[in-house]
Parts: sequence; C-alpha cells; structure tokens
Amino acid sequence: MNEITEILTLLNPWWKESTVSKNLAKEFKRQVFDNIKRLINYRQIVLLSGLRRVGKTTLLYQIIEHLINNTDPKRIVFFSFDKKVEEIIQILDHYQEVTGINWKKEKIYVFFDELTKLEDWANKLKIIYDSFPNLKLFVSSSSSLILEEDAIKNLGGRYFIANLKPLSFSEFLELDGKQNLIKNHKLFEKEIQEEFHKYLLRSFPEIVKWKDELLIRDYLRSTIIDKIIKSDLPDKFKNTNKNLLIALLELFYKEPGFYLDYDSLSKSLRISKKTLIKHIYYLEFSYLIKIVRNFRVSTLSSMRKLQRVYAYWWTLAYCYGDNIDKITENIVASSLDAKNYWTKGGKEIDFIVLNNNKIMPIEVKNKNELRKEDIKTMVYFLKKYKIKEGFFVYNGEEKEIYIDKLKINLIPLWKWMLKER
Repeated sequence: MNEITEILTLLNPWWKESTVSKNLAKEFKRQVFDNIKRLINYRQIVLLSGLRRVGKTTLLYQIIEHLINNTDPKRIVFFSFDKKVEEIIQILDHYQEVTGINWKKEKIYVFFDELTKLEDWANKLKIIYDSFPNLKLFVSSSSSLILEEDAIKNLGGRYFIANLKPLSFSEFLELDGKQNLIKNHKLFEKEIQEEFHKYLLRSFPEIVKWKDELLIRDYLRSTIIDKIIKSDLPDKFKNTNKNLLIALLELFYKEPGFYLDYDSLSKSLRISKKTLIKHIYYLEFSYLIKIVRNFRVSTLSSMRKLQRVYAYWWTLAYCYGDNIDKITENIVASSLDAKNYWTKGGKEIDFIVLNNNKIMPIEVKNKNELRKEDIKTMVYFLKKYKIKEGFFVYNGEEKEIYIDKLKINLIPLWKWMLKER
C-alpha cells in the first residue's frame, strides 16, 4: 500500500466506521461552530484562522461529524499536511483509489489541515477550486498569518474566513461544566467571579481544567509563543531576528498599553527603525500583539502617531508578568478587538468603538469605586463631541449614573465579559 494511501486510511476512519472519534470531534462546540455549519452549502472555500491552540482542527472534525449524519462518509476526506506531499491532486487521486469515488465529478467534502506547509498552496488550491465546482473545501493552519496573507493575495472572492479566538468567558464556563451559573447570575455572583479569576489564565480549550499555574504559563510559552517566533515567522519571513521578537514581546507583555515611539525604541534597542517596524508588523500579523491607534473624532479615522500596543489575547501577557492594572485594560482590549483609543491635551479615553458611525467611549479602571476625578475625562469627552452615553468597566457594582443628562454605564469586568458582541 502506498504511503499516502496508508495515511488517508488512517486519517479517515469514518470510511469504515461511519463515525468520528469523540477524542477528535469533542462534544463541546465553540460558538463559531454554527457559523461554519451555515457555510457548508456555499461554494466558497472555508478558511479557519486564529492563534495556535484555539481548536481549529477540532472544529474541522466536528464539521465532519455533522456531515456524516447527512451524507455518505466516503464523500468526506481529511488530510493533514504534516506529511510532505507535492500536489493536492496527488492526495485526491489516492482518495479515489481507496474509496472508488470519482473526485473530479462527484460531490465531496475536502478538509485540509496544515495546508500552508504545502509550497505555493494558495495557487494550487485556486486551480482546484476553479476547475472542480463539485468540491467543497475546508482549510486550516497553525500558521494563520500565512493562511490569511496568501488567501488575500491569491484567492480573492473564493473564500470565507472564520477567525477562531480563544474561549469567551461563557464558553469557558460551559467547557468547565459551570454554564448553569449564568442562568441566575445574581444568585451565583460570587461563584461566577471565582470562575472568572480562573478563566483569566485558562482561556485556551486544553487548559481549562489545569490547576498548576506554572505549568499553564509554560504551556502557553512553549506551544504558542515559541512556536510562532521560532517556527512560523522564520518560515514565512527572511532575516527574522528571533531575539528581537522575544525582547519586543517581553517589553509589550510586561506593559500592556505600551506607548509606541519608534524613534525612541529603535535607539534604546540599538536597531534601525526599519528593522523595528518590520518586526512589530510580524508580531501583529501573527496574532501575538494588537496595535491600538489614536482616534480622530472629527474625521472618524485613526492617526498613525501615538500607537499603543497590547497582547492580542491577554492570557499570553501573564507569561511575562502580573501587572494587574494593565492586564485588566488588556482584557477589555482583547474582548473588543479594540482598534482605537483617544487622547488630546493630556486627556485620554482607553478605547473608542465605532459602530455605524456611532461613537462608544469605554474607560477601564481596576477599582471597586469611582470618584468624580475618575470620570472627569469621560464627561469632558461626551460633552465635547455631543455623545450621550459612555461606559466604564471596573470591579464594582453594575449601575447607571447621570451627569448633566449624560448617561454613564458602570459595568463590572466579569459581567462585561459575559456580554455577547
């Protein structure tokens, strides 16, 4: 038996058993599962993107499990490109040998994991897509930065992309068997807050039930951060300075919300500004950091100057320190997928969300009570730009306050993280 045939037979046990192992298609389903399921009947390729270890491969198996209930299992083929092959057609031809199904004419569902390991994968996939409309293609990769960049360049109009993030707080509670707490959060508020503190370091599916925090931090560094810096980025970009990437991450993760001054930082690190800009781009593109830009209310646009840097997902920042004040700010930045903040004349609002040209200002305070001094800038901002409502995320009780007919919503962090966005 040919090696690829052996691999296909091993990776597709449903051809014989008509089922997927529960170790692969885990019972718990992410909220994005239903969104992916709705894309099955569309022609476009489905690309699963996101950080390492968020559950992309598991999601592929869950979609396969769903399909098995509605179609012939032999019409579903899964292949992981951890094994070196030269051509996609090579895999499909071997699939036809084993199943007897003519993949060039019959409707089949094709799942490719780690496809970015195949040289020139996007162009090869485009040829397959354009030539064989009977194929429904699903693709994922640990190197999400490569997946997204190559898709944009080569697959225009041929794909839907679904970005899978780490667990939301409600997903964490469900996976930890505590979803019933949400149904009556007033009665179980203390228990929810205890779960929330656990969640902050355990927002990746595999580590939800882990107790050893040192082991969790080691897991995050070795399976996510190190893999991206030492493998994904050097594979994609030439002349990558791994030590510089590590130094930048340590700087940004220890001080979430770091004010980015390229001139000053390049001098302190003794590197060229060009090199610095390039390596910060690598970190942003690989979902390790996010850049939040200064917002100009008058033009509803962002400024290039006065950028701030956060961990893309706050849990990763815990690997480098416990700056609780800044971590709290980073939690909100991650939950919002924040793009903008506002600063002018020494005043600052942490985050600005623009929704249908409606401006929503959000401030984050690691406090149980807010004083007049804490809300002064928010009131100034609302009055200056004639906005009726602002938000504070903090540690106290949920309530609304009114100042000169302006509404200010005070929301505890744990409740903020339970809200759907």
